[in-house]
Amino acid sequence: TDLSLIEACVSTYVTGMARADDSMLREAFHPKANVIGHFGGGLEWSTLAEFVASCVAEANLPMPRAPHEIEAVSRAGDTAVVRVVNLGGLTFRDTLTLLKDAGRWQIVSKLFLLLDR
Repeated sequence: TDLSLIEACVSTYVTGMARADDSMLREAFHPKANVIGHFGGGLEWSTLAEFVASCVAEANLPMPRAPHEIEAVSRAGDTAVVRVVNLGGLTFRDTLTLLKDAGRWQIVSKLFLLLDR
């Protein structure tokens, strides 16, 4: 079902983040995706290539699993919005927008918020 495919895309994303895995991140995201949020006192607005490079460069100890909680999923036709909390290392709440194209769900934008936990 679409819901399971959406959840699989999100799982690929969070596992790719946890493992600092370039190929998993590129699989989960559309090539023209943007990653946006405040970090380190400034606004970050990254292309997919910039985001993947920073994930790989900043990985201290990649984790084998991806601890996360999906808080909400809202789907309308070939679009979806997913709110997920990533619990590995720093804790982020991500709002992901996804688009289904050619039978495949991909993240087209990620809006992130660093949480104090």
